[in-house]
Amino acid sequence: MIRNQDIQKAISLFKEWDNKGKWERPGVLFINHTYKKAEDSLNTAKALYNLMNNEELRKKALPGTEYNSSLWIINSAYYSMFFLTQVLLGKEGRKLPEGTKDTHQTTLLAVLYYFIIKGSGFEGKKIIEWDEIKSSRMSDALIIFQQAQEEAEELLQVKRAKDAIDSLKKELNKRTELTYRSTTNAEMSFAKTSIERAERFWEIIKEYLQAKN
Repeated sequence: MIRNQDIQKAISLFKEWDNKGKWERPGVLFINHTYKKAEDSLNTAKALYNLMNNEELRKKALPGTEYNSSLWIINSAYYSMFFLTQVLLGKEGRKLPEGTKDTHQTTLLAVLYYFIIKGSGFEGKKIIEWDEIKSSRMSDALIIFQQAQEEAEELLQVKRAKDAIDSLKKELNKRTELTYRSTTNAEMSFAKTSIERAERFWEIIKEYLQAKN
């Protein structure tokens, strides 16, 4: 959920950026290359998902391994959305300046400010509530992006923890085949949801981009 403090932060940050001319101007090459990265990321998520659901193909590609690509499916689905937001901003003549801190959160706030808050009719209010501006399809896209961003960060933290704790490997080795399969099935269900969410995000953003052409 978008918090009121996110709204205030977006307004404060990007009014300052606009006043100081901090945005860089993206070229056509940047926009096209970033769009291709967005497409490739979504296609990678789909390809990995199909691989995981085709046992014969998986055994041929990765013989003798218990490969689980759910983490990479979720991560790729998220990055397809992240890159597409860069395209969205780029089409409006905006590119994050070099050295921007926390580019993912900054990108989310930029979409919030330029595509939802501005033009909402509430810009002059001292305090803007999310409920006042959340009715547009772009708001739906922003919520999808935020959810994916939070989940991708959570997964990264889990992976770091797993890498840091050697004893966890011993526990994983103690799992029964039934437990492993149950866990894998749950993770793949989550991965499928991530792809479906990314596709929904793409649908909304592509509608906007096509309307701008």
